[in-house]
Amino acid sequence: MEEKKHSRWRRIGIFGDLPTRLLMRGLKVTPWFLEPVLIPPWTLLFFAVAKSQRRAVAGNLRALFPSWSAVRAWTGAYRVFLNFAFTYVDAMRCETGTGAVDWIIEGLEHFEDLKSRPAGCMVLTAHMGNYDMAAPLFSEKFGRVIHAVRAPEREPEMQALREAEIAEKERLNPYFRTSFNLDGEMLGVELARYLNQGDIVAVQGDRVIFEVSPMEAEVEPGLLMRLPRGPLYLARITGAAVFPLFIVRDGWRRYRVQVHAPLELPARVRGRGEDPATPVWAGAILSGVKEHWKQWFVFEPVLRREKGGTA
Repeated sequence: MEEKKHSRWRRIGIFGDLPTRLLMRGLKVTPWFLEPVLIPPWTLLFFAVAKSQRRAVAGNLRALFPSWSAVRAWTGAYRVFLNFAFTYVDAMRCETGTGAVDWIIEGLEHFEDLKSRPAGCMVLTAHMGNYDMAAPLFSEKFGRVIHAVRAPEREPEMQALREAEIAEKERLNPYFRTSFNLDGEMLGVELARYLNQGDIVAVQGDRVIFEVSPMEAEVEPGLLMRLPRGPLYLARITGAAVFPLFIVRDGWRRYRVQVHAPLELPARVRGRGEDPATPVWAGAILSGVKEHWKQWFVFEPVLRREKGGTA
């Protein structure tokens, strides 16, 4: 009995599947014009409940903007949660067929460069906008297979829900594939194979969770960013061109994809300590994050500022 009760509360919690299932049902009967009325108070409730996530976002913002007061950081954290809620509802609208979004591409010359290269390429992105909506759409526009790497869900019921959603997306979008980061080092071997056969591999390079191996880079004087090590290693091993790409929510059901020129990663010299490409890699992520901090949906501590460090 206790085990069933625990399971029920786990599924209702922040990482559980029941809130998402309830939302998907509710969106089928809720008019779109009620969203601006309903989303902010529900976000405030989630903001109050998600104690560790709230603190992590506020801490990242204070490290990013050291002149901010604690009150401003908490207010900024709520704005992050609110933007996350709106993008999540947009994704569920698309998922349930009760709404659609408009897209524009910024950096069209880099988009065409990425599209036309015969060799495999990497897309380096961050947890911004909505990755799940964008990847299937743009795989068709690229006309090349895109393998999107994502972390597994924390709860098995939510993972099963995600896998069902993704299977349907892959059925509708033959160029779209998803690889869950479940296999440790074997995933890196598979991703290297995809790159060698000329596919595109999209990785989110700003979140260290589960058993992911971390690295720390100084992206500004005194500002340290904790990132997953695997994506940079993959770029180094394969020699694939890396295009930074960020997804930004511009407004009501409107999104913008910012495609940047490929990174120029300096050659690695053995025995010289830290890879000289690490600051370049981390700096590319920081540039997108700093410009669009209100849409940076990382709910774990990523940034820290050493004493005396200034923006």
